[in-house]
This record gives sequence, C-alpha cells and structure tokens, in this order.
Amino acid sequence: MNNNDVDREAWRKTSLPDRVILLTGMERLPRDLVAFCAENEKDVCVIHYCVERFEDANDVGSGICLVRSVQGCGLVPHGRERLPMRECCVTCAIKSDAERMVAGLGRAVRRCGIRSGITFVVVLPVGLQAFPIARYMEDCFAFADDIGDHGEMVPTPRVSSVVSVVDGERLRACLFDDEPFSGGGDGEGDAAAPVDDDRSVGEIQATLLREADRLLVISDGSGESPADCGLAWMGELVVQIHGGEAVDIERACDADWGAIAGGRYDAGAAHRRLDALTLHTECGEASRVHEPVRLICMSDGFESTMVHSVRPVHPGRLSALLGGLEENGSASRVHIRGHFTVPTRPFSVFVWDGGPGGVSIEELDNSGGDLPCMTVLQVVSEGHTDIPLRLEWLLLTDEEMHVPATSWFDQTDEFTLWSVSGI
Repeated sequence: MNNNDVDREAWRKTSLPDRVILLTGMERLPRDLVAFCAENEKDVCVIHYCVERFEDANDVGSGICLVRSVQGCGLVPHGRERLPMRECCVTCAIKSDAERMVAGLGRAVRRCGIRSGITFVVVLPVGLQAFPIARYMEDCFAFADDIGDHGEMVPTPRVSSVVSVVDGERLRACLFDDEPFSGGGDGEGDAAAPVDDDRSVGEIQATLLREADRLLVISDGSGESPADCGLAWMGELVVQIHGGEAVDIERACDADWGAIAGGRYDAGAAHRRLDALTLHTECGEASRVHEPVRLICMSDGFESTMVHSVRPVHPGRLSALLGGLEENGSASRVHIRGHFTVPTRPFSVFVWDGGPGGVSIEELDNSGGDLPCMTVLQVVSEGHTDIPLRLEWLLLTDEEMHVPATSWFDQTDEFTLWSVSGI
C-alpha cells in the first residue's frame, strides 16, 4: 500500500457523509418554526422550497415556478431563487433540484476542508408528500461518485429521516377534516400558488404521518397531567394510523438534530405503511372483530377497530354499504383502509384506501395467487361508530360460503357491475 492509498483510507475513516432530512407538515407556521430552529444548529443547512405564480416579463402569459432559498451553515449563499418548472409536477421539480443542491453544496463545503458532513434539512411545501423525493434521492446517492476533486474517498450522502411537523392542539381536527385540501405553495403574499391535490385535508395528513419515521410536535400543553394526555395520546393515535407500527415522537423544542441525522430512512418500511395491501396479520379464526382501541382525553379522542376474516365480502351488501356511506356522510370523518376479496371476482384482490371525504377501491390481479386472500379492514374514527359492525355484516355467512362458485355470476349489484366493467 503506497502513501496515497493510506491517505485515502484515513480520509474515508475520518470523513462523515452528508445527511438529508426531509421536513413536511400540513400547516406552514409550525413547520417554519421547526425549520428556523434547525438553521441555528451547527453544520445544518436548510433548503426551503415553495411554489409561486409569476407573470412573464414579455407579457406572453403566466405560470408557476419553484422558489428555493438556502439558510444556515454560513458557507452557502442566502436568498431566494426562482426555478422554472418545465412541464413537470412540483414533486419532480423539487426532487431533482434538491439532489443537485445537496451534492453540489456538499462538495463545496468539503473543498473548504470540513469533513464532519453537513445536515441538509429540505423543507417541502405544505401538504407535499416526501416519500417519492426520499426514494429518488436514495437512488441517486446509491450511484453517486465517491471520488472527490483531488482523488480522495468521499462518503456518499444518505437520507436520514422524513420528519413531519404537527400542531399538537390541531392534529386530531386536521386528521379527521373532510374539507378539500387547498393549501398554498408557501409563496409570498398573492404570489403563493396552491399545490394541486384532490384529496381531503384528513387524507393528506394521514399520508404525511404514514411516510414519516419521526414526528416533531408543536404544542402549548405540557403533556404532564393525566387530563392532558399529550404525547402519549398522540403516539397511540399515530400508531393506529401507521397500522400498528410505532413512530418516534418528541416535542420540537427537544429535537436533537444530530441524533435525527444519525439515522437512516427506511423507504421500504415507509412503502409498506403507505400501502393498504400490507395491512394484514395471521388470523386462525373464521372471522373476528378485534376489540376497539379507544383513548379519550378531555373532549378529544378516537376509536380504532380492526375487522379481520378469512371470509370474502358479499358484493351486494358492499354496494349497499357504499351507497349508504355516500348518502348520509357516515364516512366523512373516518379512515377505512385494508383489502378484501369477493366471490364474483375469484382472481382479484381489492384494496380499500379511504379517508375523510372519500372512498377509493382498487382492483388488483391475483391470478398468480401472490396477494393476501383475506378480509382485513381497519377503521379509525374520531369517536364511537358502528361502521366496524357494518363491515362485519359484509362477510359471507356460513350458508353463503357453501354456495357454488358459478351461482355468483348472476350478481347485478353496482359493485359487481363496476368490477366487471373494468372502469
């Protein structure tokens, strides 16, 4: 081994990789407060993105653009820069620019002799999902060149965490809000442009919670008294939204950015949390409605119930239930997720992913038999509801389980007609 090899090995061992933390939130003020706190941390650089409208200087029209600002670290320029969005969505525009910024600024810092690595906190527009951006950046980093400007070994960056900022006083209301999302792109004044999303506020809030591996909470309450369940109450609610998987929760004022940067984002685990098809466990019983998980704190609370069965769902009763939910608004403030089968489509599995204000059911081909053939539906509501019992009512009875398969082909209910039409 020559001297150059020794030098490279010594550099590799002492040099730390740059880390990326993606910051999301449903409300601008709490998210920006956390980002402001991060700016004051050592070796932290905050890259903030927003979406704004602009008027063409040549009076040929207007459009929207991405606006990037960089703060902190002292080694990088400050200010706001407008970036054109060339016929791409906000997510695609941000993920490509953020990856280039992290790589470029990281190299610039290392040229100054700093080996400790920089923590890049990438602040996303309100309501924008971080998961596709995290996965894109991880893929880019996996193929990044680890040779520096002078032939030295440079550790490739990594995505450390997706952090969602929530207002502890408003999380429950936001999670069960069935109003259409109309969040702005965080631009300045009248220039702010909305991020297009046709889902409800509650649906987007649930998505941000599921993709995150850490929550930072802004709250006026101390969370110490039994009457104020604080983080304990919030933790149980988020666990249910996560499908039973725990998540790190701490107050924003106690956030240890070094510890957060020291982790590594598990995109595979996040994908499973986001996919309602993965909501399943072994169940040896013919059918079971699990005991509800209830937690009431002062005037707040929620109820979560799992309906689990090896039996298919009756398509006719499902059509009646869906029609009733739409007519009386029963599903307007409830999250229903999971998957099921119906006897009229023996080679399909249906994924139910609904939140406040909307129901989405997707049909998946299971001709290969690789997908779970069971009924697993989770209901999370802001209060007691009879929906779990109504879901159990959908399951085939003992008599229906023994009906010849061919007899189901005469079904003419709305759900069967929809699934057969393929629309």
